[in-house]
Amino acid sequence: MKRILIAGTHSGVGKTMLTAGLIFALRRRGQHVVPFKVGPDYIDPGFHAAAAGVPASNLDSWMLPPDQVLEILHRRVPADAIAVIEGAMGLYDGRIGQGEIGSSAHVAKLTKTPVLLVASGAKMARSAAALVGGYLQFDQDVPFVGIVFNQLSGESHFHLLEEAVRSYLSLPVFGYLAKDNRVTVPERHLGLLPAAENRDLKELVTLLADLVEEKIDVNAVLAAASAAGPLPEPTRKIFPVKGERLSCRIAIARDAAFSFYYAENLELLSCFGAELVFFSPLHDSKLPEESHGILLGGGFPEIFAAKLAQNGAIRQAVKEAAIAGVPIYAECGGYMYLAQELQDSMGQVWPMAGVFPGRAVMREKRRALGYVEVTGLAENFLLPENETCRGHEFHWSEMEQTSTPVLFRKLPQGEMSGERFANCQGSYFHLHFLSNPGMARRFITACANYARQGGK
Repeated sequence: MKRILIAGTHSGVGKTMLTAGLIFALRRRGQHVVPFKVGPDYIDPGFHAAAAGVPASNLDSWMLPPDQVLEILHRRVPADAIAVIEGAMGLYDGRIGQGEIGSSAHVAKLTKTPVLLVASGAKMARSAAALVGGYLQFDQDVPFVGIVFNQLSGESHFHLLEEAVRSYLSLPVFGYLAKDNRVTVPERHLGLLPAAENRDLKELVTLLADLVEEKIDVNAVLAAASAAGPLPEPTRKIFPVKGERLSCRIAIARDAAFSFYYAENLELLSCFGAELVFFSPLHDSKLPEESHGILLGGGFPEIFAAKLAQNGAIRQAVKEAAIAGVPIYAECGGYMYLAQELQDSMGQVWPMAGVFPGRAVMREKRRALGYVEVTGLAENFLLPENETCRGHEFHWSEMEQTSTPVLFRKLPQGEMSGERFANCQGSYFHLHFLSNPGMARRFITACANYARQGGK
């Protein structure tokens, strides 16, 4: 399998824009590119999906067992395609400061994927060789194949860095990108503006590809990816060889306000027998016909609070579904949507679906960021008390006046979180079903039971 991992020396070095540009440049050359992102990020994969023309997926060696990291690659990348993987943070930054689990380096070693290191050369000359050399020596099991410098002042600056690297290191330099004021993406509190909201995305991706073609040896990158050895086989697989018989329909909220889903979560539900149908809480006036379950993912309900509030018909439909016992699973932004009210960052209060009694309130400071491992509590029909599931949380809001029963207990802290009403569950956690496929299976079972009972 052809594959390459674009890793950075640190966050902010320009990995996402370079990766998107490389993906589109390869695509223009007739390559079938399948994009991936190391870590739990939702926003960067949106840019890569736009550049590749196919959905992007996450590879996370802390949330997922090693076998499932390999399984995702094997499932998603056809024999004639090339996998382009963007790393997370700095190359060696994992879940905790002292360990490699969850890092780009760990994913590269686990999947035996060649690594292209992206380093900022801003305000450096010969020192760049020392910087890159340190990364090469830190873990000699990482399969480095080349270097790209970013944020340079121009061609002469690049030649200084290239000469320094060639004098002291054996790794080839594939090129550079200069500072360019045209390459800008607006940001908000969770990071870059999502691709779905960027109206100039096509122009941005085209510009990035032009810059990559002009200053980076794309043929050398492609040759390095083509020289990758066989991808190791997983010893344990989760996805069934053949999808199971359809047993229910699950309505998935997907629009500009709700777009944060792990691709494998949706695929696993589909493989386990769910027909997935999509709807928009922003624009639709009713739920899809014969919905036996509802999935409300994360996103930015606080940005679209006014429009969500104006759509009273769909808010009422969701509330009535919850009262009727429809199984509903909501994460982060979806959980906020199920609250009685949402208070935005300007202090304005908007009515939401009203399934839970509290108010989701945006704060001036971030309330949570990081990986989570949880176990279920007694009233959690998706995750029993004797099982765990891994995921991630990142939010600036908090729920005031939560109800019982509580759903999850964080490990090892013991903090309780989440709410349940009838068959509706909501929390701030983004959980990955491949860390515990039983969650997906139980959600399907609950939806199928609802379908068999004629919606009662």
